[in-house]
Amino acid sequence: MLEKVVQAAEVLQGVITVSRYLDEAQKRVVEDILVVCVREANTKVDDELFGKGRSLPDSECNKEPTVREKLAPSWRRHLGKLKHAAAFECIQQRLSEKFPENFSIEPRLRKDDLTREVLLTDRWQGSLQPDIVIHFARNITRIQCIYDLKFPCGYDVGANPWTADVVAQITAYGRLGGECLPALVTPQRAIIRRSVNP
Repeated sequence: MLEKVVQAAEVLQGVITVSRYLDEAQKRVVEDILVVCVREANTKVDDELFGKGRSLPDSECNKEPTVREKLAPSWRRHLGKLKHAAAFECIQQRLSEKFPENFSIEPRLRKDDLTREVLLTDRWQGSLQPDIVIHFARNITRIQCIYDLKFPCGYDVGANPWTADVVAQITAYGRLGGECLPALVTPQRAIIRRSVNP
């Protein structure tokens, strides 16, 4: 009898764990971590490449990187890849300590045409790959919030991040659903949201 009670309790605990989601206070903790990691990654990469406290001049952003291992054809995209990688490493480490089952980095998701359910997929066509997704514990398709990391290039860090491409990207993420508007995370502006038409 006692064994059955213990088994029932374990099953119930499993259900509770699986359905667990982040409350508003926990989401704020997540967002604080995202901002810290994005800022640290931005500074770390710039310091390593250009010297402490320095960054690439605006005039160089669209030029070819002058490094041995080029990750992209322009400095803008090369730095973006380096800074994303550094931020992801930081986010993985810090969020794993607090909410190990409630976040995913760069999951590929799509909405099923018939059921309209969000699915985890390896199919590129018709899918999206947000940078960070906060979701119900061990259930990535129960999305709470989506975040996209943006690293402005050059000195023009105060530039408006809401370009037409970014608005289209965030609008597409919004179609995946969630409890909050998809957000940008930038080193200068922290978490920024804007209502866009789905």
